[in-house]
Amino acid sequence: MKKKIVNNNGVTAIYVRRSVADRDNNSLSIESQKEDCIRYIGEDCLYRLYCDNGFSGKDTEHRPAFQQMMSDARDGIISRIIVKKYDRFSRNLRDYLNVSEELDKLGVSVYSLSEPFNTSTKEGRMMRNNLLNFAEFERETIAGRVADAYNTRGRETGFYQGGTMAFGYTTQRMTVNGKKGSVLVPPEQAGALKLAYEMYAEPSNSLRDILRACSVSFQSEKKVV
Repeated sequence: MKKKIVNNNGVTAIYVRRSVADRDNNSLSIESQKEDCIRYIGEDCLYRLYCDNGFSGKDTEHRPAFQQMMSDARDGIISRIIVKKYDRFSRNLRDYLNVSEELDKLGVSVYSLSEPFNTSTKEGRMMRNNLLNFAEFERETIAGRVADAYNTRGRETGFYQGGTMAFGYTTQRMTVNGKKGSVLVPPEQAGALKLAYEMYAEPSNSLRDILRACSVSFQSEKKVV
């Protein structure tokens, strides 16, 4: 039996997170994580729930509930953080260590239900860090698979799959081979972009010349529209 944590001072924070990649894992559902954590600390324990649903573990900066939890830790409201697994906290080892260092200075401990290591010892910290290394590797592997799937789908369908759009293009919904999707089409900036390539092919044109010509071309196209 695991020894339950007694909350002597401050509120216990329960942090739960589920990313899109975890949607098929019922054990990592928000409700499952919450119930397991409450069962661990006891229902009579004073706690606050922080939930990031649909957020990746690649960093903590863009998770609103996590940032609120850190703010409460700085204000001295919470004294410990409970997670079902360390990878709910973060799948980025460097990010985790930076946050843990701040929490250590604030006197706030992080406990995992699934990995009951004593992180006050060097052996426990090594085991935790090894787990986070594997979690980070798994996250990067999943991201690579998703990117490959998008690239393959883009090549097979010809549809735009999202991401940063290059200057000189915009998206438009169209039907191609009986399927609807977004395709890249030249917008009003296309003329300026074509002019830039044509001028760049001439060695006598400087970058300043190209920029000046494109600016004039772009402004004239906007007036016509």
